[in-house]
Amino acid sequence: MVILGGGLSGMATAHVLAQAGYRDITIVERESRLGGLAGSIEQNGFIYPLGYHHILHRDRTLLYFLERLGLGARVEWRRIRMLFESDNRLYDLAKPLDFLRFPMSLLDKLRFTRLMLYAFMQSDWERWQDASAAEIVDRYGSPGVRRALFEPLTQLKFQLPCAEVSGSWLGARLSYREGSAPLGYIPGTNWTTALCEGLTELLANDGVRVLTGRTVTALDCEDDRVRRANLDDGSSLPGDLFVSALPVEVTLRLLPAETTDELRSIRYTALLSALCATDQRVVPPFYWLNLTSGRHSACAIFNLSALNPTIGAPGETCLNFVTHLYRDRPLFHETDDQIWRRYRDDFRGLFGFELETKWTRLVRVPMYSPVFRVGYRNPPVRSPHHPNLFYTGNYRTHPSVASTGTALASGIVTAGAMLAEAGQQSRVASEVAEFQFPHRIAA
Repeated sequence: MVILGGGLSGMATAHVLAQAGYRDITIVERESRLGGLAGSIEQNGFIYPLGYHHILHRDRTLLYFLERLGLGARVEWRRIRMLFESDNRLYDLAKPLDFLRFPMSLLDKLRFTRLMLYAFMQSDWERWQDASAAEIVDRYGSPGVRRALFEPLTQLKFQLPCAEVSGSWLGARLSYREGSAPLGYIPGTNWTTALCEGLTELLANDGVRVLTGRTVTALDCEDDRVRRANLDDGSSLPGDLFVSALPVEVTLRLLPAETTDELRSIRYTALLSALCATDQRVVPPFYWLNLTSGRHSACAIFNLSALNPTIGAPGETCLNFVTHLYRDRPLFHETDDQIWRRYRDDFRGLFGFELETKWTRLVRVPMYSPVFRVGYRNPPVRSPHHPNLFYTGNYRTHPSVASTGTALASGIVTAGAMLAEAGQQSRVASEVAEFQFPHRIAA
């Protein structure tokens, strides 16, 4: 069996199948280590994430794996500040005075509260998949709430109006309460690094073969079945079963004969993730700052040190500037210096002083997030045209919040479907379904 892509979805698929007794599993990954978007960078002897990551208290799959890897007891929880920018003024909507000052009518503020209460009480959002975000916000909030808050947010995320964005996606985001519920981290380390290293060791114990630094250049087919994956070093990997944990666009380039409509309709946004460290103090303190006016090059700024005060060197503040955009936009192709000038301008306009950085790193991700439009459907787990090809990845997690946990869950679902076809059950899936985090979640 060959698994194309060593991100969290591919790793979880391999682990579940190996635990079920499958042997001769090979993961092919183009980077030097496994982890995909949960990877990390090293700077001055310290490890930093490629971009912001936090542990959600309702992310059962992630908490299950953290516990399996002996990391659960090390997780600490913190309530963070999420700010919203409007005309260069910053508002913390969790604070009554800021909420009253926010540029939205008092009646719409009451309607916003009603919307949030409704979202908190819901758990199943699939019935909203044919509705738009605008319909949900207008029904349980108001058009005024939508214009003041949610139109800017869907533009920042997908560059789309609420009327074109999946209502089930937005509802799930609100239900997870990222801004008000405690978020987790692991002191003394970058927790995604610990997760990826632990999963890599788990796969080694499972007997899974891992080929890093290799790129798949083509998939050869015979009689509608994928027979081998050709690699950039001139070698090829034959297999009886294949799992693609690659972005859909990459898979379709490798396999032009794949004509499944749900796959060919998927589009991705790109991501600019710019990391830096400074010895300056950033006031007001925050973890997540949404730049909702649309006047900035960044969509959001994260103060990673506000969630994990042990990240980086002592006394250092680690900032993450994030821009969601399409990769055909000129900004995505500007030089690192040009983009950093833009982000420094954003910072100066928001905080009133120049950002002095100790180091900077810019990461470009050309295929970051699927665009969850109204009516989005998860593609089939198995290719209708190639019976031995299966799919896993963040484009199969709708309407759940896209996270490290949902990436892992996608791999579990794919492996479970493969096992079911062979008349087997997934032990890991059963364990996740019954799992209760044994440690106290408090902040």
